[in-house]
Amino acid sequence: MCGRYTWKKNSLGQFKKLVKEPAPNVEPNFNRAPGQTHPVIISHNGYAKWEEMIWGSPKTNKSADFFPINARSETVADKLIFQESFSETRCLIPADGWFEWQVIEGTKYPHFISSEQNEVFAFAGIWKKFLGPDSSKTVFSVLTLSAPSNTLHIHHRAPMALTEAHWRNWLNGDHEQLSSLLQSDQPKWNAMQVSSRVNSTRNNDPKLLDPFSGKQSLLF
Repeated sequence: MCGRYTWKKNSLGQFKKLVKEPAPNVEPNFNRAPGQTHPVIISHNGYAKWEEMIWGSPKTNKSADFFPINARSETVADKLIFQESFSETRCLIPADGWFEWQVIEGTKYPHFISSEQNEVFAFAGIWKKFLGPDSSKTVFSVLTLSAPSNTLHIHHRAPMALTEAHWRNWLNGDHEQLSSLLQSDQPKWNAMQVSSRVNSTRNNDPKLLDPFSGKQSLLF
């Protein structure tokens, strides 16, 4: 799964080719977490535009508001909770890496995973708007897929990343194009163990991405 990610704004210019309207004032963020509001790109009348959305909506007594932070790409078109969003309301979530925790002997060790070649990418996402009597909220979910072999020892899932060539088709593509994108090649990922400071969302600074010489990852 994907439960934390980074987007430090260093790729903002790349998205200007996709979104013609002025870009949002994006502050560097090294520890983006569920429940927080983040910038995403959606399609509106055939044009790409920026929106601010909440990452996921937890299950509460108001079950109608539930929207998981992750959706499996293999079943997103079939699961009732995701069907309409996958068909009608997809989004791009700009990112440049994410955190995953490897469990070793009952202890979780965080790793930062990013593109080996520093490719600009966005996570494939879907979104939904919940309308209430007093307020409304718009939430998104990150699609995931099976992790590649070199990060499988850390976690068996990884977010689905789309490079620039696929952005327009993800936002506006037909069923055939979407089915193809769900099978698209992913960037080659590099994983690096980092400090457990990332466990707290109160920590949000570049040092979260520094290598940490704690217990080494185990390859299984």
